[in-house]
Amino acid sequence: MKKNPVAREFKLADAFLKQKADEFINLIDRDIVEFTDRGYNPTKKTEFTNARDAVDNFPSDEQLEAIKIEFTAQKDAARNALAKTMRTILNMAQNVFGFASAKYKEFGGSDLSRQSDAELVRNARIMTVTADKYLTELASEGLTADKITTLSNQRDILDIAIDAQAKGISDRDVATENRVETLNILYRLVMKYAGIGQDIFYETDEAKYNDYVIYDTPSGEPEVVPPPVE
Repeated sequence: MKKNPVAREFKLADAFLKQKADEFINLIDRDIVEFTDRGYNPTKKTEFTNARDAVDNFPSDEQLEAIKIEFTAQKDAARNALAKTMRTILNMAQNVFGFASAKYKEFGGSDLSRQSDAELVRNARIMTVTADKYLTELASEGLTADKITTLSNQRDILDIAIDAQAKGISDRDVATENRVETLNILYRLVMKYAGIGQDIFYETDEAKYNDYVIYDTPSGEPEVVPPPVE
């Protein structure tokens, strides 16, 4: 069964959530007598600070996306280099054997731009063997053993880059899920202590009560609803 993606439990901006956690840790220290009466202790403070630090130490969504983009760029560069070499060898084969010949077709599909990355790697394997087979006949067009080695090396580079891109995307997805789970844990703690603080100071200290009030909006402030247009 496919696992459902982890969803955020809150609308608060990540930076605001972390800032609120910092603020609440300090507020609870200020109000430690009241919170101790509600079961707050050094162990729970450590739990709260660790949850805050875990969020602080996680790479941001932007950083995770940048890593994925870099792997994709490396794969695209490897593909372009391999395709260029393959087109050159195909041109050599066409000049010697003709486009419609059986020997030309031995070099694999010629419409390289339409081939997937995996198909291009497979085609390059076929072309490497075929180019080596017809090296003597294509020498007049400039084919050499070194160029066949270049083709083989570029094929391997692309093959590795495809795997690296796939792993990079997978790692990003896992890291993104872990980050959301970590944020959710911190959010639950922030909301827990917001509720306790409000309960403690309800109708006894308005200023302290307001210190613990946050709203589930990106800004943490009440959502402003514009008046209806008359």
